[in-house]
Amino acid sequence: MYDKILIRFGELSLKGKNKMFFINKLVTNIQNICNIKFENIDIQIDRIFIPFSEENLNSLNYVFGISSFSPVIKSKTNLEVWKNIVLNLELNQYSTFKMNCRRKWKNFHMDSLELNNHFGSIILKNFSKLKVDVKNPDIELNIEIHKDYSYIFWKKYIGLGGLPVGSSGKALHLLSGGIDSPVAAFEMMKRGVKLYFLSFISPPHTDEMTIKKIKLIIEELNKYQSKSTLFLFNYTDLMNYIGLVSNQSYKIVLMRRSFYRNATIIANQKNCLAISNGENLGQVASQTMEAMKTIHSQTNLPVFQPLLTKDKLETIKQSEKLNLFNISIIKACETCELFAPNNPATKPTETTASNLEQELDMLLELEKKSIEKNIEKLHFKILK
Repeated sequence: MYDKILIRFGELSLKGKNKMFFINKLVTNIQNICNIKFENIDIQIDRIFIPFSEENLNSLNYVFGISSFSPVIKSKTNLEVWKNIVLNLELNQYSTFKMNCRRKWKNFHMDSLELNNHFGSIILKNFSKLKVDVKNPDIELNIEIHKDYSYIFWKKYIGLGGLPVGSSGKALHLLSGGIDSPVAAFEMMKRGVKLYFLSFISPPHTDEMTIKKIKLIIEELNKYQSKSTLFLFNYTDLMNYIGLVSNQSYKIVLMRRSFYRNATIIANQKNCLAISNGENLGQVASQTMEAMKTIHSQTNLPVFQPLLTKDKLETIKQSEKLNLFNISIIKACETCELFAPNNPATKPTETTASNLEQELDMLLELEKKSIEKNIEKLHFKILK
């Protein structure tokens, strides 16, 4: 029945002179996520049309930058054609309706109010069970009128909103197999950030399930950006070496400072403008304000923490909604959990951390060797 899908973009319409930059990013993402050729996309001032298919309809649920979308029937601009379409709709399944005609082509001989009354009368005459309800109808029938063609639609799906992925630059996201960092990745992409992913593993302490979880999480997240790269960092040698430090309460702090030094190098290689993570203020010992200050001092890049103030239950609900929760709770051995001391420092200082790193005089050299030899790059893409 449908010919096209009408895509509306909300926040993008406020972008002024930069609007076309954001729309072009949106079009590129629609191409990649829906697997549509550019010539099959109709770009207009305030909307986009793509060919209708159930697959395309479902794929649009993963495209940021869309406020809403509707499957539409494209027809000639002609009253009789519209009447035939309306009479062939299965309207008897509803109790109430509303007509909403929009006259985009102002030279059409009837105005919007006249059109609403005209088609309202036709429906009332031919569908005896239906009644008009302009406030809360079971179905709202829309006819959008242009000079040569018009669109009829009655379904409206709410989009993800936000900004098209890639419109705000690139960031390197520190991803674990837990609940928080995957949800944080989603929030970063919603603000238009293209993400690269970095995960630290420590075999044989971390098992194959750890890696499998991370891959499954990225496969789910990749639906929103169509292509992703994971840097899988074998951190075993560095973890064992940091474990020799005299003050064991600082082990996690020193390890995470090392994470950020290495992350900064990888981020710069990929022209990323920031590092992001799933940190939540006060949730664990390494996420106090003092710990974050001490740890983040090892990078000169901004560190984005979209979940910083979120309640854990909020994050869990979002994780469930995104089909990530059941992956995140799979039991596996993660590097940070294995390395955590019994009494971690909750208010570490940069001075103490720096002095302890000087004890480990081979640390920077080991980091240099590890970043050259112990990283595996994995690439993900949407398979159609």
